[in-house]
Amino acid sequence: MVVLVVVIVGYSFFGASGAGGRPNEMALQQFGTTSGALLFPALTILLTVLAAMWVVRRVDPETATSHGVGVGVVVGLLGLAFGALDGTMLIRFITSVVAGVVGAKLQPMFSVGSPQS
Repeated sequence: MVVLVVVIVGYSFFGASGAGGRPNEMALQQFGTTSGALLFPALTILLTVLAAMWVVRRVDPETATSHGVGVGVVVGLLGLAFGALDGTMLIRFITSVVAGVVGAKLQPMFSVGSPQS
């Protein structure tokens, strides 16, 4: 959410600077709506994958998927806390859980193996 706020405030600041100090209210509102609908979910998915990769880096490989699901559920519940309970939020919740599983599955590809003797 912080990244979304920074992007919107940055756009507002630079948009106001380019317009001679007077921002176009309609353009700012449209940007806020669009970035909130597109940027926030995409960023949430990316950060969920990265968070799951971080969480499972030191767990037993057999339990990595369940840890990834846990990360996705926590992210999904946080999303539900800040959004409306509708079909879109249900899709975002499911996507968050899937992103957690993907992060758990991707993590072994990025881990450094132990040196062989």
